[in-house]
Amino acid sequence: MLDNLVVISLLLLAYWYWFNAQSMKTLALQAVKTRCNALELLMLDEYVALTRIGLKRNAAGKWQVYRCYMFEFASTGDERYNGVCTVLGDRVLSIEMQPYRIE
Repeated sequence: MLDNLVVISLLLLAYWYWFNAQSMKTLALQAVKTRCNALELLMLDEYVALTRIGLKRNAAGKWQVYRCYMFEFASTGDERYNGVCTVLGDRVLSIEMQPYRIE
């Protein structure tokens, strides 16, 4: 009985983590798309990749999950540039982009 409870608890915890991770990835993707559209840039591959995860304190001093997502974009279509979207908890902290060519 106790073994079943532990297994079910672990499965629920894994599902919660996966669902939360997907929600944050969607949040980062939408923020990057919005920034690229505002700057008239082309977001390549329509994809953000998780590069770093950890714990950090927010402005109120509470521990939250910190995630960094990498993405690629183009300004003229000839060259690829990298960018990083940083998410703390359920809030986008920053979107940083490499310097790019403007025509």
